[in-house]
Amino acid sequence: MTQTTIGLSEAFANACPGLHEKWGAILVRTANAAENDEEQWTTALEKLRAYALSSLEETDLDPGDLALPEVTDPVALAGVGNGTLRTAFYKGIDLFLRRNRDPGDEEWPSDARKDAFIVVDGPSLASLVDGPAFDIARPPSLDEPWVVVVDSRDPTIVAYRGGGPYTGAVRVKARALGQFFDELANKSMERLCPIREYDGQIPLYDGSGQRRLIDPPGGLEGRYRFPQGTPRGAQGAKAMLDDIERAGMLWRDD
Repeated sequence: MTQTTIGLSEAFANACPGLHEKWGAILVRTANAAENDEEQWTTALEKLRAYALSSLEETDLDPGDLALPEVTDPVALAGVGNGTLRTAFYKGIDLFLRRNRDPGDEEWPSDARKDAFIVVDGPSLASLVDGPAFDIARPPSLDEPWVVVVDSRDPTIVAYRGGGPYTGAVRVKARALGQFFDELANKSMERLCPIREYDGQIPLYDGSGQRRLIDPPGGLEGRYRFPQGTPRGAQGAKAMLDDIERAGMLWRDD
């Protein structure tokens, strides 16, 4: 378990050796349970691994090679946003590669992601703790646990494709985590992330192939609806983004 007292970037760099010749991703925990935290975190990780390993049949991933090295600190990471984490992650990966790469070495000797990382925040921790334990006989259900996967790239540099601007984060069902990472090897993350139609919606990847969005509490009534359709060229994209900015709905990372 990597502590962040020496800085977030250093913590990410120190987590990288745990990914050698593995698949998976660095896992950042930004929330803690109110009671029995260590016990509940152990339960959460067991559930996450059980679900993640349950649907690898159509992938080339080896169940024995899943790695989820942790970056965690209950004080330093409390309430830290994805933008801050993204910057630290990028610097940490670069720091690790400069420290450990010899001439002739592979740039990244792993099938683990260096273009994305997992975040367990308050809501996702609750889903892991309170959601059902994995049962091979139990069909997929809405109350199954999930995590957040964050793109290492600044979402504002991703080309606008219409609808809600890309936020650089997607909710991924724990059951579909292996499938998501397998697809991420051949597709950029924004291509796997459903485009939001209304403000407040959360993109969801559940492995079904459907473009799913989670509506905010209270529903969509009164919510801002993003411009629809594919923008025509750079000027068309700029005009649509200008409309979104005037409405005060342009995505801003922390």
